[in-house]
Amino acid sequence: MAKRDETGELIVKPTRPERAFPWRLWLYAILVTGLAGGAAFLAWTYRTKSLTADAETQVAVKDRTGCLGELASSKRSLEEQTKVGSDCQTALAAGTQKATGLETQLKQTSTNLSASKEELATLRTQRAEADKRLAAMEDIQKQFAKMIGAGQLKVSARRGSLVLSLPSEVLFASGSAEVSEKGQLAVLEIGITLKKLADRRFLVLGHTDDQPLKGSALQDNWALSTARALNVTRTLVKAGMDPKNLVPAGAGEHDPLGKDRARNRRIEIALLPAISELPPLPASLETPADAPKR
Repeated sequence: MAKRDETGELIVKPTRPERAFPWRLWLYAILVTGLAGGAAFLAWTYRTKSLTADAETQVAVKDRTGCLGELASSKRSLEEQTKVGSDCQTALAAGTQKATGLETQLKQTSTNLSASKEELATLRTQRAEADKRLAAMEDIQKQFAKMIGAGQLKVSARRGSLVLSLPSEVLFASGSAEVSEKGQLAVLEIGITLKKLADRRFLVLGHTDDQPLKGSALQDNWALSTARALNVTRTLVKAGMDPKNLVPAGAGEHDPLGKDRARNRRIEIALLPAISELPPLPASLETPADAPKR
């Protein structure tokens, strides 16, 4: 029951007013919770992205390291290839130089071979000519065997020429240039044989000893030797030899065979070499008229 006070009035207990619903608190809590969740989400997202970025960075670093390694390997390979290329170029240059040297040697060898062939041909020609001269000497010795045996004639090779030598005592009187009758017979016999060699020329050379000429119309031994050679030449022409093939000359006492004066007094008939038997002139000495036509 309700209590009354002394006056009889009802004592009414004061009542608490009804509390309002804490909407703000709830909103604040929700807001805080949302913010916290958002922050957590953002933190998670950031962390996730950070981890992803780190992973990507590591991958990138790894890829970069791999690329750098490949680049270094490629660089080494390029350097090796460059070195190989340089070595090849060096080897090629050396090979080219060697080939050039071999080509030069080949040309020199070819030139030497050509020169050797020419020298061999020249030697063969000279050998053939020497054989011909030897055969001619043997043939003349056979033809003049009687005169050689009688001491009227000597056959020899002197200075590369076939030489018939007649002692002056057989042909001339002492100090005279006139051919004696006996001497004319000997010279005619020689001329009859030598005229068969119509394509060859002969040098008729007179020689004396070194004694001064006395009691003669001739000036000296040189004049005496020349006059004797000229008279022997005229006798050879009488034997039928062509004057164009005879060349008289005198050497006086200036071409002795030795100290024996009797040997030095002589007439020599030397077979002159044909032009084809002479060695060729150097090109620098040839005139246009002399140069061989090619």
